[in-house]
Amino acid sequence: MCGRFLSLSQPEQLAEAFEVDEVRTEPLPQRWNVAPTQEVYAVIDKDGSRRLGSLRWGFVPFWTKQLKGSRQPINARIETVASSKMFAEAFQRRRCLLPADGFYEWQAQPDGDKKQPYHLADPDGEPLAFAGIWTVWRDPQVDEADPLFSTAIVTTAARGEMERLHDRMPVMLPKRLWADWLTASEDDAPHLVDAVAALGPPRLTATPIVDRVNNVRNEGPELLEPVGSD
Repeated sequence: MCGRFLSLSQPEQLAEAFEVDEVRTEPLPQRWNVAPTQEVYAVIDKDGSRRLGSLRWGFVPFWTKQLKGSRQPINARIETVASSKMFAEAFQRRRCLLPADGFYEWQAQPDGDKKQPYHLADPDGEPLAFAGIWTVWRDPQVDEADPLFSTAIVTTAARGEMERLHDRMPVMLPKRLWADWLTASEDDAPHLVDAVAALGPPRLTATPIVDRVNNVRNEGPELLEPVGSD
């Protein structure tokens, strides 16, 4: 799964890295501990134009009656995303890339003690491209309610370095699949499941870090301090 990640790159950096045609968002705060319900950068394709915008992390289905107390999943499994009542329409019609400058995972310990957090990132420092889906919700109890655009990260079975840490990981798309993920038609969308299944292990460095990241309120580069660095 993916429950926290890093968002440090600025819009102009992401626009270049993801070959964006138009930036449609104000800069978001740099975050070392992005958590659900926060706004995150997202790349979508609109009529052949690649746009960088922002979405709320936590998927709010269009049929939701009220936001408070509703189910708002942060992840969607690639194995069932095409058939799930909650995610199928978004997978067919509204897919996105979610840039991340790394993410966190927690490894269970043999003695049953608290889990060890790890920082995972591209070894060359490049932003990762998480596969995402997005949707639009309007509060049915408010006349002319503003739309809420929200997203979930698509996950898959862990591979490579991730296997020793957890059984799931975010789908990290290589550049050669970006256009396909963003633009495949409803009829062609099912082949994306096979394309993800055929991916090899992602290139990641995994560093055990101190447990400051466990508290969602903690922020800053000190969260990346390796274990035993004192």
